[in-house]
Amino acid sequence: MRTLLLAEELLLLGLDRPTGRISDRFDARVLPVALVRDLVDAGALHLDAGPAGAGEPADTVTPSGGEPEHPALAAALAAVTHDGTDSGSRTVTAAAVHLARTPAGSAGGAVGQLVADGVLGAQEYRRFGLFRRVHLTEQDPEPARALRTRLASALVTDSPPGDRDGLLLVLLSHSDLAADVLPPEIDAGTREQAARRAALLAEGAARDPFVRAYFAVRSGWAGN
Repeated sequence: MRTLLLAEELLLLGLDRPTGRISDRFDARVLPVALVRDLVDAGALHLDAGPAGAGEPADTVTPSGGEPEHPALAAALAAVTHDGTDSGSRTVTAAAVHLARTPAGSAGGAVGQLVADGVLGAQEYRRFGLFRRVHLTEQDPEPARALRTRLASALVTDSPPGDRDGLLLVLLSHSDLAADVLPPEIDAGTREQAARRAALLAEGAARDPFVRAYFAVRSGWAGN
């Protein structure tokens, strides 16, 4: 099994299995932020910590010339670079906000690849005979199970999560889904401990460029 994108992991954890839809609690505005981070992790964008401005570091991303194989990343890179015509640097926030305004910043590409890989199954139907809907099922439950186990361990032990898992937990917390990674047998006291740990992670990541980009997307930031 290939390594999942951050955006794909978010979607797996946001899937409401009884209904076959992404949970109503899931904040889709985390997806364009996750895709920008995925482009950095894939080497398609280079992340550079620029000089501080207005009290905040101006972290920028610049196209590296690489072409990601994952369809969702290829579409996201095309959107960020205006189909390859813009090779200049932009802030992480500007990249995420622009991506959020395009179809490439939505769940479609990431869900489609999860279906193609056999992780999810998708069945189309029409509600009331008019509205197209897709019912998603876990065809291979192991990726989501392993993901929940990994993240639950980060919330209930003293071992700090890695940078990527830390960002994943913070973005999940903003979708009110961080606690969902815990197995049902976890007692109430441990759940409280995990909630405090998730809150501390979110507080400690407040200046992370991707977390700040999420808040900009959420607020409808209109910068360049």
